[in-house]
Amino acid sequence: MSEKSKCILCEKDAIVSGESGKDVNFVKCETCGKYYLGEPSELVKHYREKVPREKKAMISAYARGRFERGEKPPLLGYPHEEIIAEYENKTLDEKLENLIWYIRKKSPQFGDSVSWDALKDYPITYSLSPKGCTEVRDVAIKRGLLYWPARGTGLKLKEEGWTLGTKLMERE
Repeated sequence: MSEKSKCILCEKDAIVSGESGKDVNFVKCETCGKYYLGEPSELVKHYREKVPREKKAMISAYARGRFERGEKPPLLGYPHEEIIAEYENKTLDEKLENLIWYIRKKSPQFGDSVSWDALKDYPITYSLSPKGCTEVRDVAIKRGLLYWPARGTGLKLKEEGWTLGTKLMERE
């Protein structure tokens, strides 16, 4: 049975369902994507009480990245320090590239607008919060990679951003 609940990573609304015959929950979250949580009876409390918010944000970035690339949802257990370290050590250029890749991936044609909400899309930029995500977006605008026609509209790639995004997609 699926029920509305809170995501253990971002603490926003999520749909959580148990897996028949297994001690695993399947979580669908607009911010974190999809993931499995092993031993939920133990891990929910552990994540909520013992895992700092900044570490959960990096696990969220990992899960969301897998989701956006169409990979199998990860099975989360006790936090993997190597995953956290990999994501917390991303450079500004890596954050920018992932943003450009994401927008390009969502743009079937040059000039398409891609909806963007820093409140739910911050894991795309490996950020700890929506504020960090907005800062990465602003750097991309200053570097001439994308533009934001007006508040409430989506982001659009400029020619240089489109070219970079296409190259990044080809690397996959």
